[in-house]
Amino acid sequence: MKNTFLGFYKIRELSELIDSNAVLLFGVPFERLKATLGGSKKAPKTIRKQSLEFSGVSLTFDVTKSKRNFFDLGDIHPINEREKLKAIWEKAEELNSEILVLGGDHSITYDTLSVAPWDEKTGLIWLDAHADLADEYPPGIFQSHGTVFTNLKNQRNLRADQLLLIGGHSYTQMSAEHEKIRNKEVNFIPIRKIHEEKSNSMELISNFLDNFDRIYMSIDLDVIDQAFVPTLATAEPFGLTPAVLQEILRVILPKTKYVDIVEARHYRNNRIVPNLVVGLIFYILEIWDLN
Repeated sequence: MKNTFLGFYKIRELSELIDSNAVLLFGVPFERLKATLGGSKKAPKTIRKQSLEFSGVSLTFDVTKSKRNFFDLGDIHPINEREKLKAIWEKAEELNSEILVLGGDHSITYDTLSVAPWDEKTGLIWLDAHADLADEYPPGIFQSHGTVFTNLKNQRNLRADQLLLIGGHSYTQMSAEHEKIRNKEVNFIPIRKIHEEKSNSMELISNFLDNFDRIYMSIDLDVIDQAFVPTLATAEPFGLTPAVLQEILRVILPKTKYVDIVEARHYRNNRIVPNLVVGLIFYILEIWDLN
């Protein structure tokens, strides 16, 4: 790892971690078989480099004067280093620390959360243009970016009331996924409802959060309208604006112990997406710092 994310200390061995209430960041530059364009595996390196163009200081947050420490653990291979993923979760639990992950495609969420601690007071929220509830995607492939939450639900025996999808506004999902939503196998707040009934939508999110002590959250960047993330492989119209995304995160983050940001595909001469992710990370750190 040439660069750490701005304001984060480089960690080579987990034994170096002794600070409680820290934020542990790592990258998972990995893609499984995709039915869409690749490129998101390059994101962790680019996002770290892009962060160096920021100061880490705003009118409301200064990464250098935070109440907590920030550590960059480098990049991890989700299959070859599965034991290390488990060890990171154990260290985060021991030190009461949050985890922030840079994908990679959305399949990495399964890898990171399949080894996480779960109980009945743990809830899972994902923000996504797509439900990612397929049983197989593409046909015959049972572990991919399109099957993440079906796999997690089955592997962890998660109840429907532990699962909340925010988004699902695309027209490229398969009918089987829509059937699962109609059958209320997960809680669902569509983008249209957020646009038309934002106050009620925020209340629904708050009501979901009230049931849990700990939240894991996955942010697929295609939940944001394609105008703001034009280089994504699955950019979709009618998504969230970054400002509304901030409003939603402000509600969710205080209970969140894990966040991943996935599918940050970009072009070499178009850094809109990495730039947005860096700003999003600083916003996440700010909200965590206040709680």
